[in-house]
Amino acid sequence: MQYVAAAAAVISAIGSYQQGVSEKARYNLQAKQATIEGERKAVQYQQRSNDILRKLESTNASLAARGYAGGVDPFTGSPNIVRAANETAAGREYSIMLADADAAMRGGQFQAEVYKQAGQTAYRQGMFSAVTKLAFAGEKAFGGTQAPAPIETRKVV
Repeated sequence: MQYVAAAAAVISAIGSYQQGVSEKARYNLQAKQATIEGERKAVQYQQRSNDILRKLESTNASLAARGYAGGVDPFTGSPNIVRAANETAAGREYSIMLADADAAMRGGQFQAEVYKQAGQTAYRQGMFSAVTKLAFAGEKAFGGTQAPAPIETRKVV
């Protein structure tokens, strides 16, 4: 009967180990997904920052075309002030978008590290549980059958 209990404990230990391995794999997959999500968001911010630059280019081209059409030098006076103001505002928005892209990337990497650590913890817990179950199985199968020490008897003469 004790061997059946020991065998059941061994099977349970294997299950604990397998659970730790699968939990680690699941967390590693979530870590990859978090990294990809951070990269996706970063690319979106970079695309938006490029859109800002394209819009600035288009606005400055329109400003120059209107100036030339009106017989005014677009790179001096009021048109130049408007162009400089446009560039300042676009530069500010562009910098914000690049900072947001960096934050998205770092956020994804941070979340990935959290998932990786959770996977390591789950794996260690599975290993610890398996070892503990094996130790108890060994105790049940082999530890409880030790014979008591013999009592020495002396004859008093």
